[in-house]
Amino acid sequence: MFRLSLILFPALGVSFSIAEPIKLSASLFKSPEFKERFVGSYGFLPQVEPKVDREEAQVIAELSELLSSSRFREAEVRLLDFIKERKNPIDPEKESKDVSAALIFTLGNLYFQNDQVADAEKAYLIAIKRHPAFRRAHKNLALLYATKDKIEQAKPHLMKAIDLGESDHRTFGLLGYALLKEEKFLAAEAAYRQAYLLKPDEKDWKLGLAQTLLAKEDWPQAAAMLQTLIDESPENALLWQQQANCFIQNGEVPRAAENYEVLRLKGLADETALNQLGDIYANQDQPLLALGAYLSAMKKSETINVARTLKAAKYLLQLEAPREAETLIDELDDRGGDSMTDEQQVETLLVKSDIAKTYEALGVASDFLAKALLLRPANGGARVKLGELFAERAALADKPEVAADLKQQARVNFTLAVDHTDAKVAFQANLRFAQLLVKDGQYLKALPRLEQAVRLKTGSKQSIEQYLRRVQRAAEREKAKNERIELDRAEKREAAEKAAKEAESGQ
Repeated sequence: MFRLSLILFPALGVSFSIAEPIKLSASLFKSPEFKERFVGSYGFLPQVEPKVDREEAQVIAELSELLSSSRFREAEVRLLDFIKERKNPIDPEKESKDVSAALIFTLGNLYFQNDQVADAEKAYLIAIKRHPAFRRAHKNLALLYATKDKIEQAKPHLMKAIDLGESDHRTFGLLGYALLKEEKFLAAEAAYRQAYLLKPDEKDWKLGLAQTLLAKEDWPQAAAMLQTLIDESPENALLWQQQANCFIQNGEVPRAAENYEVLRLKGLADETALNQLGDIYANQDQPLLALGAYLSAMKKSETINVARTLKAAKYLLQLEAPREAETLIDELDDRGGDSMTDEQQVETLLVKSDIAKTYEALGVASDFLAKALLLRPANGGARVKLGELFAERAALADKPEVAADLKQQARVNFTLAVDHTDAKVAFQANLRFAQLLVKDGQYLKALPRLEQAVRLKTGSKQSIEQYLRRVQRAAEREKAKNERIELDRAEKREAAEKAAKEAESGQ
């Protein structure tokens, strides 16, 4: 089953690859905990943040009373009045000066609180310019960018805040998100783990960590993290499917099947999930179970996915399960036969031909191919297959004249495909034509076809070149034999002519 697994499982893995990090949930910035911490950031940490003078301290005391009662607009007006008064004092004896970075930061918070994002950004940047080591200014500016999905702009401020001592879960989680978007998976994992450690109940960090582990292809750890999420959201089908993919990549295929069966029992399995389940059963050499999953997948969709159904039928044929493949094709005919395009009908007829050939019904298989070629005469693959079937039927024919006719039809189909634009088709046509001629002992005619096949062959040519050398030797013997026969015929003609002349002169 190793060969089949190469066909099936890369497709399974691709289905859940991490193309783009999951967006941060809006609730992350609307939770009571976020609001409480944000409002709390109006205060100051004198050990690590800019100092304020006596006047500013009095204003801060006034602002604290207003903020404690959520009177944000009044606080904004009071602060703006103070900034103007400091810049342009009424008392001529007072010196004009700017307020400290601390108050500009507070103004930025008020703007942010009132959804004046552009003004808030400007205030935070001024505060940082005046005091580059202003930890909470970096943090709040990063939060502002994150709420507007500008995570690339947020990242340097998140890193600076952490460098200055910030250690809350949101800062680390947002940094993890930024690093994940940059595909710096090891660093993203470290940041998400720290966020998860500080707040294990935050779903965004669990999702981010799971996504990072998937991107790192750390399948056991990703499966464990996904299990935590599944326990919290057992009706989330995508989580079950992602965990199933982890199991597949880790070689735990039966566990993946269990996940899909759970989804089927819950009524959450969609067409894609059921097809994946069918592929798993096919890979485990259980065609009957695979058929059940494939049929369920077809019933889930209003529009039949013809290509996917044909692929499933081919998998079943590889398992030497023609009856199951036939059942699937019959269902395809019943539900989508009238709506199929010509190309889809051709592909369906090709699969039907393969099924008939499995039953050794070579005539029926030939008829299906003939119908396909009526729809698409230029289908080189069908031409080659039809030629092969005629050659097989010729080898089994009881009567020489029937065998000769079938061989001729095989030659015709191979001839029509030897110059096909698809190099793979042309290779097969030339090779099969050469083999047919070799079986008839026509080595000289086979040689140019086989030489062309060698030229068209991609990859290793060792085997076909060995075959070519054997045919070349046989062709040389055939040529020598033909020359001897021709020489013998010439000698006989010469003797006959001589005898005729002698008889004529004797008269």
